[in-house]
Amino acid sequence: MLPYHLNPTYGRHIARSRIASAMPSDVRLSSDISRWLDAVASPTTTVLPPINVDAHSDNHNHIGTHAATKKRLRSEDIDSGIGVSPNDSDEPTTPTPRPPKRQRNADEPHFSAPPSPSRTSRSTPSISSHSVSSIASRNSSPVKQLQTLADDVECPVTFRDFDNVQALDTEEDGEVSRMQRIVRRFADGIGILEYETDATFQAAIADIPISDQERMLYPWARRTDSPEMGVMPPITDLSAIKHSAWELNTGGGGSEDEWNTEVHYPLLKLALCTSVYSKSLCLHSVKSAKVAPLSLAKQTLPKRVVDYVFCLKPDTTIDTAFRSLKPLPGGVNKSWNHVLHTEGVRKNPIVINIETKNPMSSWAEGKPQIGIWTDAWLRRCELLWQEGRDTDARLSAWPVIPVLIVQGHEWHLLIATKSDQGLVFREQIPIGSTRNCFDMLKIVATLHWLLQWAETTWRPWFLSLIDKEVD
Repeated sequence: MLPYHLNPTYGRHIARSRIASAMPSDVRLSSDISRWLDAVASPTTTVLPPINVDAHSDNHNHIGTHAATKKRLRSEDIDSGIGVSPNDSDEPTTPTPRPPKRQRNADEPHFSAPPSPSRTSRSTPSISSHSVSSIASRNSSPVKQLQTLADDVECPVTFRDFDNVQALDTEEDGEVSRMQRIVRRFADGIGILEYETDATFQAAIADIPISDQERMLYPWARRTDSPEMGVMPPITDLSAIKHSAWELNTGGGGSEDEWNTEVHYPLLKLALCTSVYSKSLCLHSVKSAKVAPLSLAKQTLPKRVVDYVFCLKPDTTIDTAFRSLKPLPGGVNKSWNHVLHTEGVRKNPIVINIETKNPMSSWAEGKPQIGIWTDAWLRRCELLWQEGRDTDARLSAWPVIPVLIVQGHEWHLLIATKSDQGLVFREQIPIGSTRNCFDMLKIVATLHWLLQWAETTWRPWFLSLIDKEVD
């Protein structure tokens, strides 16, 4: 016999004996249990009627014996109105009532506008105006606009580097090279200064930074011949514009309107006022102008405009021709140009176009604007030539055309050529900057030469354009 501490039944015997000694007699226990059971109410059992599965066979697939398996509802189940079981039991669930699905008419467009929401209905998701404008913005990005200009069948407009353009003819290529060489000399600071004595000039530049003074004293910067195009503006006027540019270039760089008001327009006006042709040329803002008629601009592109234009002041020939000029197609107003902006722009033929940007804008943003605008302007010139002439009359060769793109401090010259093959812009010559007075004098010297070109080259060509006796 095992010792008590190794016997597995030893504890149960002790527990049973203790319980037996504490329990009442069997008779007493039986009577107590009977009274307790009589006091407890008998539960009632409710029998649920069976669900007729066949009643729903037309609305959804047959519910088989695997209803207990949790399963994602299919789209046809959701449309038919079958509810979702709240538990994982094997009992089938009754369908949750749902509104009937809206049926689309066969003749109705697939993406028709949703009905107006009522107070009790939820709003229908739709493409917001912001999304539409974003798509339109992407489609009209500068890169896409440049691609559209280049792909135009009637008159492609392209931008290329100076040394990456196949010459259309020898004469045209020679004029482009001539203009390029002249402007590059000014851009290099050659012959941009004009003063009588060293003493007076040094006194005039005494208040500008030392680094700027040293450049002013370069021997090649002084012009040795007589001023044929204009006079050098006062250094104090240049310094005032320069300080305005410095202030705008701090932090966010300033808006385009601020740069136009404080820097770009004042410098353009200063160059005109110091030009020998200030009496025969004028400067106008066309920022709020619109291309008119719209047929002059390419239909697949926005009707972009530039900021400023230099124009020819009318002489006797231009004034006389304007009185007999026909209104623009589809309108009642007359204009030498492709805009109906102000009286000055209508009656003064455009000669030089300037597009301006703030320093934070990309170079690509200005190119489609100057391309769209120049293309529409030259189309208007073609209409002027065709007016009153035979259909077989052919326009003489186009002059080489300079245009300007200004980006904050930096000023750039492009040269455009027009032919039967299209419009080509050669880019670009950096002609100066408003960061210091020496580089500003480069800009002024270039503008003086361009204004001379406007009077001596473009005016004679324009007079031949409107002279009906010349074919």
